[in-house]
Amino acid sequence: TQGEISIGRGGEDLWVDLPLYTSEEISREHARLRRDASNGRFSIVDRSRNGTWVNGRRLTHGAEVELPDRAEIAIAEVVKLHFEARR
Repeated sequence: TQGEISIGRGGEDLWVDLPLYTSEEISREHARLRRDASNGRFSIVDRSRNGTWVNGRRLTHGAEVELPDRAEIAIAEVVKLHFEARR
């Protein structure tokens, strides 16, 4: 889907835009980032078994949360991504 980025381990039958081949703790599709074209804001959804954190707060599985302009995204407490929206 346009405006979305999937993050995870992926697999032969599952494409992810940002593959993280580091640990089994990271789900095949771990999280999904989305940009709202109407206002330019970004949001994230946790789709994993082992959790996603934004600035130290664990996300509720399946709930879409708006990202601040700068954020640290922890993927299963294995990989940390630094997010920055540029406007």
